[in-house]
Amino acid sequence: MPANGEYIALPARNSSEELLEETRLDGSRARSTTRYETSTNDRLIFWAAVGVACSTAFSAVLFFITVFFPPNVAVAPSRITTGVPRRPNPYVYLDRILANTTQKFPPITNFPPVALQFDNADPKRRMREEERGRPTEFGTVYPDDRHILVTDKVSTVVQFRHIDYAMERCVLNITIPQQDGHFDPAVTLTDPSMVDVWVLDAPMELSRYISGTLERAPQRRELLTTLTVSRSESSHSSEFHCSSGEFTTLELVCSPSHPNCNIDFWQDQRAKPIGGLHIVQQSSLSPTTT
Repeated sequence: MPANGEYIALPARNSSEELLEETRLDGSRARSTTRYETSTNDRLIFWAAVGVACSTAFSAVLFFITVFFPPNVAVAPSRITTGVPRRPNPYVYLDRILANTTQKFPPITNFPPVALQFDNADPKRRMREEERGRPTEFGTVYPDDRHILVTDKVSTVVQFRHIDYAMERCVLNITIPQQDGHFDPAVTLTDPSMVDVWVLDAPMELSRYISGTLERAPQRRELLTTLTVSRSESSHSSEFHCSSGEFTTLELVCSPSHPNCNIDFWQDQRAKPIGGLHIVQQSSLSPTTT
């Protein structure tokens, strides 16, 4: 109680109003104004509770509607197809750029990246790949050599991918490869030998990375040509269309008119001079005159 006997009421505990007192320099105490403060924590707790309640109510309503009134939504068809996997087109809009060109492009020599054999007596035409792997101190090395083997018992399947744009005039060529200091074709040949070349019904790529494509030889579609294979000269087919980026799959089999053929050699696309089984692609652009 102050010295003058005046009674000062104390603020209630936990009240939002507090009576503040200041101490003067002379030691006397004076009554100060009252500060009104609103508790921030109380407001946050209140609005948080309101938010939780609203969210819970909204979730309950959605659950009720979903269970008792399921929406009739049509499911969009899947974009994943079970058809033939295709590579992306690397030549987008190139046709517009070369629409009025007079440029002439040199021919391309294209070797098959895949050469597989199967036994003619096998009704399932199960294929196998023969290779020239050799052990080294770093492990087994597999060169790019491809085996071409055609006898009365064995046939060979090769596949070409048509490279570059608008090089769609193709000719199949076979030339017995020659030995050089780095490559031995190991040629065995009945000279001459007659070989039927069949186009197979295989629009997709033959690859070890595509399951099932290397298991069986595809069925024959049409006879492309009959080649006479000789050491003295090369043999080639007539011209056929080969769409850019697509594949041509061929089967080499002894011609029925000459069943005792025997063609056995290895080929490497890097060997010089050029030899083996390959296609020559020529430009299919039609130059325009201005």
